[in-house]
Amino acid sequence: MRRAISVAVCALLCAAPAATAKVREVDPGGMRGLDSASQVIVVGTSSMRTTHATARTYERVDGKWRIVRRAMAARVGYNGLSRPTRRHAGDGTTPIGNYGFVYGFGARSDPGMSGFKWRSLRGPSDCWSGTRRKYNRWVRRTPCARQDEPLWPSAGLAYRYAAVIDFNYRRPVYGRGSGIFLHVMKNGPTAGCVSLREGELVPVLRWMRPGVRIVIGPASYLESLKRS
Repeated sequence: MRRAISVAVCALLCAAPAATAKVREVDPGGMRGLDSASQVIVVGTSSMRTTHATARTYERVDGKWRIVRRAMAARVGYNGLSRPTRRHAGDGTTPIGNYGFVYGFGARSDPGMSGFKWRSLRGPSDCWSGTRRKYNRWVRRTPCARQDEPLWPSAGLAYRYAAVIDFNYRRPVYGRGSGIFLHVMKNGPTAGCVSLREGELVPVLRWMRPGVRIVIGPASYLESLKRS
């Protein structure tokens, strides 16, 4: 967090290098909540506390899931993962669960996202709201409110390319956390987002279509989604 504990700032700098933590594959076949999906990003970890993850992408072909991009190094929150209902703003965790995407954004031009709006970062007045009135929304104001996340300071790397994950977005609960993104990896964990190396994130963004889902959690949790 740069300026407030109530907003998840997803560009935390840490000294640890980005390492590949290859978590065993849990394919999306049989997972609840994917009946209408044709694409899914599965982000798996070895536990709720780790900050390292492995991301894989899948698409449904003739009723069966096939892998598109194999194990990609990913990072999650500096305090690991949390259950969505227990999460609170500023706790440094990435929420587990099954989510969609809202739109893409970044300091660079649209990398070629299809079917998603692209919003360009333009300057210091771009803020992610942590205030009650427009909680978990992009706003423009100068200066950003104390509770906001200023987006512009992360334009140099983390927010070159990003996509807004639909966590606490449609009907936001004030204080549960905001600004959960899929963005460019820096050299450490995030403050609640999911990050991928730029060379892998950009192709993923180009591949995504409306209706794509992202499923996040430890391998044991991902397996549990297959049980009735």
